[in-house]
Amino acid sequence: TTCLKMISGLSTPSYGEIEMFGYKGKDLQKVRSRVGCLIEAPGLYGNMSAYDNLNIKCKLTGIKKKGYIEELLKTVGLDTVGEKKTKHYSLGMKQRLGIALALVGEPDLLILDEPINGLDPQGIVEVRETIQKLAKERGMTICISSHILEELSKIATDYGIIHNGCLVQELTREELMKKCSE
Repeated sequence: TTCLKMISGLSTPSYGEIEMFGYKGKDLQKVRSRVGCLIEAPGLYGNMSAYDNLNIKCKLTGIKKKGYIEELLKTVGLDTVGEKKTKHYSLGMKQRLGIALALVGEPDLLILDEPINGLDPQGIVEVRETIQKLAKERGMTICISSHILEELSKIATDYGIIHNGCLVQELTREELMKKCSE
């Protein structure tokens, strides 16, 4: 979580530096708009619909494209919820709306911190399918933090193992599977 917050610009490293899209240090601000993130739980207005929550973020980021919000809702499978207030959503629905909010602005990198924590089996499947759809259809790089390796094994292609704030190992799916079977 801490590492993802630093990548997203929500926290500052106490030492070391982050390089992203060829920028580092104070120059990272030039590329932060290329990063979408969902860290912990999505910040939703409970008395508003999914559409209205997305509309606020679009206004804040200057996006006025006709049909944009409807397309985001369709992407995350919330295009049929209508005016239902988000306070009545399941956790899975809230997570998918959080992903839609992170997608506002068409980021090149999507950061998801523990996106399936607390979800029931159906919610896990819905979030997994949303992530797979984004990776396939948009060719998007998605960085996921999770302690649930079995679930990650269903969607991830590359793995980084972090211990005490340091990247200690990088593995492809094949390397990880081989290591796990030894």
